[in-house]
Amino acid sequence: MHALTHMINYYNNTVNEDIYFSVAQSLLENLDQLSGGNIYDWAQICCVSPSTISRFCQKLGYKSFQEFKLGLSNAIQNYNMLNRYVPINKISTYGSEESAYLSALADIVEDFRKKIDQNKLDEMADIIHRRKNIRIYTNGIYMHETNLQTNLLLSGHTTRIITSPAMQIKDASNIAEGTAVILALPNVHEKTLSLELLQILQQKKTCILLLTNSTRSVYLKYAFCSFCFDGNMTQMDDFYFTMFLSMLSITYRNKYLS
Repeated sequence: MHALTHMINYYNNTVNEDIYFSVAQSLLENLDQLSGGNIYDWAQICCVSPSTISRFCQKLGYKSFQEFKLGLSNAIQNYNMLNRYVPINKISTYGSEESAYLSALADIVEDFRKKIDQNKLDEMADIIHRRKNIRIYTNGIYMHETNLQTNLLLSGHTTRIITSPAMQIKDASNIAEGTAVILALPNVHEKTLSLELLQILQQKKTCILLLTNSTRSVYLKYAFCSFCFDGNMTQMDDFYFTMFLSMLSITYRNKYLS
């Protein structure tokens, strides 16, 4: 996970009232002005003191402003290389990055099928069950949503990911008219909250781009545009959401960033 992703994840998981949320938002909205600037320039962009910028860099896990600036500059300059879904040589073989992605995904699933060991899964499950306290450390909270968000930020859009239903409703109540909302809404979600969210978004005259796992979903009537499929209402349906967001991210990047 590179410096740009670190900052995006911090931005997505910090309350709006936090001063460092404002710093992250200002920096993400002015990425094109950061590489040539010093700490005083960044402070001016964010309307804070240089010491606040320094503390922000430390909050992200960097020892200094210069270390974070270097990491961020490298992440932006090498974005297309660092964030490819498939190797460049596979794209030429299949004709497009979208086709190469689908082929690579099929290869991964088949390889996983061959390598998975039920005995090992049972062993790990038993070990976990015998412990009271569990931690799960991952290299980032989400990947495919963040890739799409990064594409949008780099092309000048103000973009944020919100995963909590309560926070979604709170954010929707203050959202600007005309905002495009990409909404992944499985049909197994608690319908009262889901319908409340959709009704607020409709009242705010947003453009709802809906992803859902039922072609007969009651949510579809709220959508300006939708991707829907008849899933089996299990976690396997998440693969459809993941693949769609990946393909959307690839297509957007190829059209507007390449």
